[in-house]
Amino acid sequence: MVKDRLAELKSRSKYANHNPDDAGQLEVLLTRSQEEIFQNLEKFSQLTAWIQTIRANITDMRKQIGTSKFHYNDKPIRDRIEEKMKENNQLCQRIYSSIKQLESELGDDSIHRTGVLFRIKNTQFLVIRDDYLSAYREHEELVAYYEHRIMLMMKLEAKAMNYNITDDEALEQLTGNQRSPFAGNLLEETERERQILRDIMTRHSQLEALEKSLMEVRDMFVRISSLVMEQGSLVQVIEYHAQQATLNTDHGAHQLQKAREYKIKALKKRTCLLIWISTALAVLLFLVIIF
Repeated sequence: MVKDRLAELKSRSKYANHNPDDAGQLEVLLTRSQEEIFQNLEKFSQLTAWIQTIRANITDMRKQIGTSKFHYNDKPIRDRIEEKMKENNQLCQRIYSSIKQLESELGDDSIHRTGVLFRIKNTQFLVIRDDYLSAYREHEELVAYYEHRIMLMMKLEAKAMNYNITDDEALEQLTGNQRSPFAGNLLEETERERQILRDIMTRHSQLEALEKSLMEVRDMFVRISSLVMEQGSLVQVIEYHAQQATLNTDHGAHQLQKAREYKIKALKKRTCLLIWISTALAVLLFLVIIF
């Protein structure tokens, strides 16, 4: 049979000597401790949310700064980055003030260092402080990287424009929020480049005109070649007739030579015939006169 030891346990309990009227007071004490714990948790939750916001802003700014399209003259991007930096600075100030206040409260509660509530608050305070310091260092590193990259881009742009700039000048232009520090030099370079561009365009127009003329000559030769190909048979006929005309001319000259020879022979024969006839008539006339 199991022995009932409830009375013995009650007698050994640390609340055995308490009166029943003290139960309400004990419940009130426990409720106050719980409320204080919940209040501290709410404070630390708010601080944690602020730290998470700082880290989210850092991640967003790192993405925008790290992209290849980032340029210090890009006003929308720089405005967003500087707005997030301003927000982070304000959150850091709030967190720092809250941490200093918590540190002061923990100093006031130093007489209760052995209490559970103090140990909970101290542990949460140390965690929040370390987390805040880590986020603050990340923020400072990002700001330094942002300024370094803008200064480097300014130097590269100045070097491309044959303009020397020191780190102090770049930092002064950055702090002065000058988005176009090389405007004057850029205008001169732009005017010079425009003149060069106009000369190039003029030369380009001349080359285009020359190219057009060459294309017209080429088209003319192509057209002539096409006509020659189309009239090839006619050209061959003309060539044949030309050759025949040459041959006929030679043959006609030969015939003319023969005709000239025949004419001379005929003239000689006619002359001889006339001489014979004249002689015969003279003889006949002489005979008639005699007889």
